[in-house]
Amino acid sequence: MKLLLITALYAPYRVGGGELSAQSLAEGMRESGHTPIVLTCDRRPGIRVGAVNGVKVYYIGLKNVYWPYGEKRPGPLIRAIWHAVDRYNPWMERAVDRVLEFERPSVVSTQIIAGFSCSVWHAVKRRGLPLFHTLRDYSLMCPKATMFKSRKNCVGQCRTCRAYTAPSRALSARVDGVIGISRYILERHIAAGYFPAARERHVIYNGVPAPSRAACSRRGGDEPLRLGYVGRLDPTKGIGLLVDAVRHWPPSQCRLVVAGRGTADYEGALRRRAPANTEFLGFVDPDEVYRRIDVLVVPSLWDEPFGRIVAEAYMHGIPVIAADRGGLPELVEHGKTGFIYPSHSASALREAIETFVRTPGLVDGLRGSIAAKARYFGLERMTAEYRSLLCGRAA
Repeated sequence: MKLLLITALYAPYRVGGGELSAQSLAEGMRESGHTPIVLTCDRRPGIRVGAVNGVKVYYIGLKNVYWPYGEKRPGPLIRAIWHAVDRYNPWMERAVDRVLEFERPSVVSTQIIAGFSCSVWHAVKRRGLPLFHTLRDYSLMCPKATMFKSRKNCVGQCRTCRAYTAPSRALSARVDGVIGISRYILERHIAAGYFPAARERHVIYNGVPAPSRAACSRRGGDEPLRLGYVGRLDPTKGIGLLVDAVRHWPPSQCRLVVAGRGTADYEGALRRRAPANTEFLGFVDPDEVYRRIDVLVVPSLWDEPFGRIVAEAYMHGIPVIAADRGGLPELVEHGKTGFIYPSHSASALREAIETFVRTPGLVDGLRGSIAAKARYFGLERMTAEYRSLLCGRAA
């Protein structure tokens, strides 16, 4: 089977969890004996062809008013124009069509398509090819891809989002199958009227690679509980709530390690308000954090589509305390691999932490359930589920 996989970014560009999962899928399909080909956006004009770990990659120069993945943020008017073009981009559609004509894939899987726009769906279906889309964020429903505004999760689409995303909703009717990286994100799009004709609707949770060496820290009875946070330092991630929560214990009972970066203003304010039992590491390899902690905390206030960091923690034998937002409750078995708490309840977060503080042997008691979860979130399971689905519909 020849699989064409379309995703906004791909190695060697600096990528996030969604792009890493797309890369793992492509490489897993290659190892299974299939022929994956990746189509991705490039900052440079034209079309270049390269290879990453044995996978053929087409880098297509983005045809829009600016490159959206840089550090510099343009003004609101330019951003509005970019999003308007990205609703249906005929220039990117023509570039994709050239690759389709040359490669003639058996099936097409689109992942994050910001930059390409939903016009690629039209190009694929014009050739009668089976088409599957994986929902990794909210970009089809919200130009900011977050569904979060004024410090609140959006219950539905606002008027601006409905206007910007009307082409996305209409063109989603061309998709044969839709895959959610959580049940939450799949059901939310279906409820909003997306993918009305998709005969295949599936949840395939992301897989993550096993670490070369799992952390599996051991806490002695007289040692403080070591909590960890890994991610962007931003109000939507709930890091402020966590920093305030650990103030409840002295350093002899509980410590917090924070890994990640934020805007200069917010990060500075966060550091100033943090108690003495909090250590900020900046941007570091998450594996370094896992080797130093007993429990990971994911205190998100916004509706996380998945929560890759949860699966990574399991790979290191580490339990997770997570907020009840988005897809997170699907990943944590309450009382077995960690705890779920109401996202805006500071007292509930403190109670979950206190359970670990006063029970030094609890982490070890959860190891068996965590190990089972780690096996489930392996790359082999994810690849096998995609392979079964895509091979069944290949042209």
